[in-house]
Amino acid sequence: MRIVFHIGMGKTGTTSIQSALNDSHKELADQKVAYLSMWFDEIDPAFKGLGGFSLFMAGNEQEKTERADRFHAYLVDRAATEGIETFIFSNEGVFQAGPKLKPFFRTLKAYGLSMSFLAYMRDPRAWLPSAYTQWAIRHKTNEGPVQDFPTAARRLIGQYEGIRFWQQNFGDILTVRPFETGLDVVQDFAATVGVSLPKTGTRKLERAEPADTLLRAMFNTRFSDKVLPDRFDRIVTNSSHAPVPSLREMAERCLYHDGADEVIAEKRDLFEYIRDTAGLDFLDGEPGQPKSPDEAELQRRVIDYLVEVSLDQAQRLKRLERMVNDLMDERGTS
Repeated sequence: MRIVFHIGMGKTGTTSIQSALNDSHKELADQKVAYLSMWFDEIDPAFKGLGGFSLFMAGNEQEKTERADRFHAYLVDRAATEGIETFIFSNEGVFQAGPKLKPFFRTLKAYGLSMSFLAYMRDPRAWLPSAYTQWAIRHKTNEGPVQDFPTAARRLIGQYEGIRFWQQNFGDILTVRPFETGLDVVQDFAATVGVSLPKTGTRKLERAEPADTLLRAMFNTRFSDKVLPDRFDRIVTNSSHAPVPSLREMAERCLYHDGADEVIAEKRDLFEYIRDTAGLDFLDGEPGQPKSPDEAELQRRVIDYLVEVSLDQAQRLKRLERMVNDLMDERGTS
């Protein structure tokens, strides 16, 4: 029996790896492999989710040792009952949490369990822009307004420091792989771990287009505290979860009238009939020259309309707020 802990680091294909593992339970079971997910809820259901992971990292050394005892007992029992030979755990948060989790992993290793850690690391020139978008904008992890890139980058690059703990404490069972452009990280992970995962041909990315990133930055910078991505999703994003339509594509669809002559030509018999019977020869005119709107002016006018709509809605919301306050005052005095 062995266990592989995939520990990150962040922004190195973790989502793709976890998605592939989660979608391949049957294929893994055929290889006597089990994916344990990204939480330690096998020890206690309270350890599930982000809040649960924070709870798992908390506590004194004795509590963490006892958690390792329970986790080891769980692995032994499941291996015996299901014939599992390899367990896989994946959570990129472990990379930074090494010092807090040292008693847990040290106790687990002392059982003589065959265990290993796998981390991916990326050239910081490529990693920093991705990390900045994720942890300085989408999930604003600092207090105060959204930081500019150099300020946030100096804070975020500290995540690389996590490797010191793993090399110094578990270097004998640690594998570090490079995350490079074009790498099929799922297949690289599978080969490194020694399992087989289906080739999907697609990568699961948590990447937004620049317009979405800019809007999130404008929204998140309003708050002095840290901001999770779901606050923007709940308050700003459309509730249908449909893709945001492209203004350019909609303009081309609705405001560009190319092809009128082709449509008319398809009804030539009809217009010949109109010519012959009503004396109106629509076929004798010059081909139409469709007038295309100026794209820059169109964008400016859309902004004009959005400003007007926003101001109108602000006034309506203010009136509604006064009405609600008046009703609350009436109830309070009655």
